[in-house]
Amino acid sequence: MTALLLVCELVTRVVRAPLWFGSFREFRLDLVRRNYPAMLDDTLGYAPQPGFASHDNHWGTQVTIDGDGLRSNGDQPRPDGPLIVCVGDSFTFGDEVDDDQTWPAALERLLDRPVRNGGVFGYSFTQTVLRGEQLLDRLQPQVLIVSLIADDLLRSCYSRRYTNLPILDLDGDGLVLKGVPIDHAALPPDPARWWKDLLGHSALVDAVLANTCKQWWYEDQKQVVLPHLFRQLCPLGMRIVDRIDAACRARGTRLLLVLQGGWRPDWIEPVLQHAVQQGVQTLDLAARVAELAERDPALPGRYFRGHMTPAGNAWVADEIAAALRE
Repeated sequence: MTALLLVCELVTRVVRAPLWFGSFREFRLDLVRRNYPAMLDDTLGYAPQPGFASHDNHWGTQVTIDGDGLRSNGDQPRPDGPLIVCVGDSFTFGDEVDDDQTWPAALERLLDRPVRNGGVFGYSFTQTVLRGEQLLDRLQPQVLIVSLIADDLLRSCYSRRYTNLPILDLDGDGLVLKGVPIDHAALPPDPARWWKDLLGHSALVDAVLANTCKQWWYEDQKQVVLPHLFRQLCPLGMRIVDRIDAACRARGTRLLLVLQGGWRPDWIEPVLQHAVQQGVQTLDLAARVAELAERDPALPGRYFRGHMTPAGNAWVADEIAAALRE
C-alpha cells in the first residue's frame, strides 16, 4: 500500500510540477506564485510586475509588462496622438492571448492612436477603479476606458481574494476606502493551518483534498466574503461608478464604461442604467454578445474560450472604436 501511494505521489508530482518542492496548496492561495507576473501592492493588493517578459504562464502565451507595469501591445510601433488608457480585469489584460492579440492592442491599431493596457488579471471592480485613478494621475489620458465583467462587482464584496484587498465600503450616500495600506501578512483565522501547510507539500494529498474538501482545504482562506456588501450589490456598483466618473470629470478625461463577458445577471442592469443617467457613456457588450448569439449559435465558441479569443478581442476593439467615434 505504501509503495502504491508513493507511485501515485510521484505520478501526480510529475504531471503537476516536478521541480516544485514547496506547498502545492500555496499555488491555490497565492496569485503571485501561480505563474502570474504579479507583485504585492499596498493599495491594490497586487499589480503586474514591471519588466516581466515570458511565456511562463498557464497558456504559454507571450506576456510582456513594461516599465510602467502595463501590458505591452506587442512589437507594433506606438502611434502619436491623445492617449487612451484601459483598465479592467483579465478580459482587458488579455489572459490566454499574446501581447498583440488583446483588445487594447487591437484598438490601438484601429484608431492609430496610443492605447495603454492597464488591465490586471483577477481584479475586482474596486481594484479596477482604484488603478484607474492612479493611472489618471500618472498618464493624464484623454480617454479612460473602464471595463468589467459582472463577476467583478461580486469580487468587490471580498476582503481577501488570493491577497488581502482594498475595500470600498458603503458610507451614507458615498464610499469609504478601507484596509489601505494593506497588511499582507494578515491571514484569515484557521486552527488547522499548520496541518494544511504540512500536508500541502504532497501533490497527491493536495489534489485529493482540493476535489473532495475544497471549501475546507483552501477556499475559506483564498477568499473572505463581506456579507453586507453582497446584500447591497447595486448601490455598491452605482457608487463605484460615481467615484470613477467624478475622478474623470475633475481631470477633464472622457470616460467609457464597458460591460464584457458572456454572463449578464439581472442585478447588473440597474448599475448600467445608473451610469447612463449620470451621463457616463456606457457600452453593454454582454448584451450585444447575447443578441449576436441568437442569430449565430456558434459565435460564443469563436469569441470565448474562458476568456476572449483573438477574434473575440478584435470584435471588442471594433465595438469600442465605434463607440469612441461617436
